[in-house]
Amino acid sequence: MIDYENYQPDQEIDIELRYTNIPVRTFDSSTAAQDSADSQSVALWARSRIPTPITLLYRPLRAVFELAHTEFLGDLREALGFDSLSSIGTGIELDRSASDLIFSRLRVVFRYQFGQNVHGISIVV
Repeated sequence: MIDYENYQPDQEIDIELRYTNIPVRTFDSSTAAQDSADSQSVALWARSRIPTPITLLYRPLRAVFELAHTEFLGDLREALGFDSLSSIGTGIELDRSASDLIFSRLRVVFRYQFGQNVHGISIVV
């Protein structure tokens, strides 16, 4: 994984590029059920958090913007009916670090996911 982080008072940027390779093999099963798979993916993910003029709990409320794209490789390609999946999202983040050390941030992001033959929306808390 390659990770770029730029945290400044006026804006925070986080970008990650990740390659995943998980070889999957059956074990301790009958010969009829033995198989293997090579699941690989390359993913690019980015998030920007920008403070708004609104202050809540002694901290600025932040606007959140996210982008992500994953390319499926190896045996994952076409296994789900699509070769890639992208998403775009926006939301808000409440910084609670001044009052709660355990749950320091509360983020709500609305995302739209799309790819070949697939699309949908999600709300992530």
